[in-house]
Amino acid sequence: MNCINIKNRLFGLVMTLCLLAAPALLYAQNRIVVKGVVTDDTNQPVIGASVMLKGSTIGVPTDIDGMYSIEVEPNAVLEFSSVGLRTEEVRVNGRTNINVVLTTDQTFLESVVVVGYGTQKKGSVTGSVAGIGADDIIKTKSENPQNMLTGRVPGLRVWQRSAEPGAYNANIDIRGMGGVLVIIDGVPRSQEDFQRLNPADIDNVSILKDAAAAIYGVRGGNGVLLVTTKKGSEGKASVHYNGSFTFQTPSKMPQLADAAGSIELYNEKAMNTVAGGSPVYSQEMLEEYRNGTRKAADWNSLVLSKMSPQTQHDLSISGGNEKYQYYASMGYIYQEGFFRSGDLNYSKYNLRANITAEIVNGLKFELNLAALQDQQNNPYSSSVDLIRNYWSKGVLYPAYADEDQTILNYEGLDLMENTVAMMTSSVSGYRKYNKKTFQSSATLSYDFGTATDVLKGLTLKGMFSYDFRYDNNEVFRKEYYLYKNNGDGTYTEKLFANSSPNRLSKSAFDRYQLLGQVMLSYDRTFAGKHKVGALVGWEAQQRVGNNFSAAGELMFSNPYFTSLMKDNQTVGIDAGLGAFYDLAYQAIIGRVNYGYDDRYLIEAQFRYDGSSKFAPGH
Repeated sequence: MNCINIKNRLFGLVMTLCLLAAPALLYAQNRIVVKGVVTDDTNQPVIGASVMLKGSTIGVPTDIDGMYSIEVEPNAVLEFSSVGLRTEEVRVNGRTNINVVLTTDQTFLESVVVVGYGTQKKGSVTGSVAGIGADDIIKTKSENPQNMLTGRVPGLRVWQRSAEPGAYNANIDIRGMGGVLVIIDGVPRSQEDFQRLNPADIDNVSILKDAAAAIYGVRGGNGVLLVTTKKGSEGKASVHYNGSFTFQTPSKMPQLADAAGSIELYNEKAMNTVAGGSPVYSQEMLEEYRNGTRKAADWNSLVLSKMSPQTQHDLSISGGNEKYQYYASMGYIYQEGFFRSGDLNYSKYNLRANITAEIVNGLKFELNLAALQDQQNNPYSSSVDLIRNYWSKGVLYPAYADEDQTILNYEGLDLMENTVAMMTSSVSGYRKYNKKTFQSSATLSYDFGTATDVLKGLTLKGMFSYDFRYDNNEVFRKEYYLYKNNGDGTYTEKLFANSSPNRLSKSAFDRYQLLGQVMLSYDRTFAGKHKVGALVGWEAQQRVGNNFSAAGELMFSNPYFTSLMKDNQTVGIDAGLGAFYDLAYQAIIGRVNYGYDDRYLIEAQFRYDGSSKFAPGH
């Protein structure tokens, strides 16, 4: 009977497989090969055009002659597309030869992309320039706009080395060539300034690669990141608000071995040494954990929260008329880390006001103002030390010496380090990092074409920028005691050595930069086909950074210098390049481009730099 059942089941399985395979075989037999040529509206072959089966990932590119060949079903729909040309959909209807003409996409060609010291139509860009609009940027939710660029630009690499709130420990480069030059609203600024921008204020981001970045000289050798913030537009005042309150949760956390398994592993490690060995834990202790007499410690639940809150709020207003436009915004974000103490957290406030006004016919004034204040709070011990420390504890010894969990334990802990104490600022101390940033730029431009047609396309622009940043940091190490339960209702007290003596250090950094630009540009089309563009300008920049720090041991456990001890006090500065500097740059800039009928394009650009890093005369 069992044999008959098995045969019946095998027969049914074979029939099922045949029925499933039949449509596939029929589909394969009914497929046809479609060939053809893809040309543009001037009857020129389109090289590298995409020929895709609609609704699938099946497709082929056209060759150097615009020819293609693809195998599809007789009733399939093919999509033909190429950059700068309109996408066409064609139903096969059993045909084996289909030629397609793709017309010019004027919307794409006429759209504007930001390039070095100006803008150009996409149809006239000769260099490697990639643009990302505001809608694409905010598709990914993150407090760091740099992370929002991940996977959106070919060759652009973004990777995050730490996800601590407020750390902004992320790198960005193009093809692995090193850090990029960051330009925000025409002003060279730091990668950190970009990371702390409010993503809701970004209008577009352009990435200049290779020769397209040459106009920025040696500082743009690894590529340039151009960021443009939002401006106002004509129309009634428009108010936008976006708010969210979310919980973040780890996708998965490592689970520590149970107590019995930990004892067995520790004992095996101790006994399997070159010189032999002996168990470090007794069999009686192992049995106590197995029968429940001794309870294991749950360090995971004591150290890490299952969820951490985050909230973000953005409010903006924009509008204007024919003569002036405005955009103003404010943003707030708060993010908490995963440590249960809640002492790892970050808050940030952003303010921005961008104003454009036409003073007289042809004379335009632009003012961009931005301010930022943020605070990053950390326990005295780093997150890396906290994670490593609690993983090394295992589950054999508890965090608390008493059942009420009010007295911190040291018994059995390596080097007496108790992770609960280390992560709690009120016990072991803290690190606070405060930043205040102010950025500004004022631009005055005059279009000579408004005065006479002879000078049509000629524009003179001058810009002045002033940026200031102030950092105020405080690190406080606090003495604390740990205890051992003696089992008779008494406890042995010990001062945690690494927390003594009380120590306070404060540091203040102030940085500012001045930038001046004068640019003369020309952009005009002759006879409907000859487009001529030129740019020449001068730029000067000064960057100054200074700092001051003081530290000392304290007689009492309070974070004030009023309780400083006479000995072991230090006062000084951080002489590192990023903290102490006085630099100046000057440059002469130029670009010439010519285009015939938006088909034949040529462009040349140059930059001559001077730097205070060089000796006089060099």
